[in-house]
Amino acid sequence: MDNFSSFLGAPEAIPKRVMPFFFLIDTSKSMEGKKIGAVNAAIEEILPDLRRLSDSQADSEIRLAILKFSSGCEWVTPSLISLDSFDDWEPLVADGLTDLGYAFDELNRQFSENGFLSRSSASSGFYAPVIMLLSDGDPTDDWYGALKKLQNNKWYQSAIKIAIAIGEDANREVLQKSIRNPELLFSVNDISNLKKVVKFIAVTSSQIASTSAAVGKENPQQSANVITPDATEEQIVKNVRNSLDDFADFEPEPVPIPASVPLSPPVSVPPPISELDSTDDVVGPIDEEDW
Repeated sequence: MDNFSSFLGAPEAIPKRVMPFFFLIDTSKSMEGKKIGAVNAAIEEILPDLRRLSDSQADSEIRLAILKFSSGCEWVTPSLISLDSFDDWEPLVADGLTDLGYAFDELNRQFSENGFLSRSSASSGFYAPVIMLLSDGDPTDDWYGALKKLQNNKWYQSAIKIAIAIGEDANREVLQKSIRNPELLFSVNDISNLKKVVKFIAVTSSQIASTSAAVGKENPQQSANVITPDATEEQIVKNVRNSLDDFADFEPEPVPIPASVPLSPPVSVPPPISELDSTDDVVGPIDEEDW
C-alpha cells in the first residue's frame, strides 16, 4: 500500500471557490473615539471566526479585503487575501473627510479582470461577493456619481450588499441608496452594541454566502437551482431577524427613499460568461472550464 501510494504521489487538494468579503469602513473624523474603537474591536474578533468558518467549508474559501475611506481611500489589505495571511490587526485611526465616492470608484476599479477579482486569483471561480459598508455621517464628495458608475459593474450588481448606519447622525438615505435590499440597512445608535452587531452580521452573511448552491462540473443540472443574490439576501435578513432579541438596540427597518432616486438595479441569475464581452466583469460562481 505504501509503495502504491508513493507511486501515485500525494493527493492534490481540491481547489475551492472563493467567497470574497469586502469591508468599506468610514474612518473620517466623526468616527473618532468609541465608534472607530468598536469597529476595530469587531474586526479583530471577526478574523478568527471567519477563519474557522472558511476552514470548515469543504468547497469554499472566504477571502477578505478591507478598504478605509476618509480624505480619499486606501486598502488596508494589499489584495483579496486569505484569512491565514492576517497577523495582528492594526487598529484604524479616524481623521479627515468622508470621501465615500472615492471608495466607490476604487471598488469599481478592483471589481474587474485586472483587479482583486481577476480570473487568475481563483482557479475554481468566485461566489458573489459580500460587501459591508459602515459609516456614521454624510459623504463630502460626489458619492452619487461614483455610485451610478459602480452600479453598472456586474460584480457589484451580483454582490450581497449590507450597510450599517452608526449613530443617530448617520445619513441612512445615502446608505440605503448604496444597497439593493432596504432590509439590509441596519441602524446601531448605541455604540456599545456595534461590535457584536457587526460581528454577527458579518459571520452570518459569510456563512450563508459561502454555502449557497453553485454550478459544478460534477452536477451540471444544478445550474437551474443556483441561489441568486436576492435569495441569499432574503436568507440573511431572515436569520438576522430571528436573532433580534439578542440585541437591545438593533433596527433592521427599511428607510423610505423617494421614488425618483434609483437604487441598485435588481439582479437575477447572472448571464453566462459567453454573453459578456472581454471588458465586462465575471459574475457568480463560474467553473474553471468556463473561463
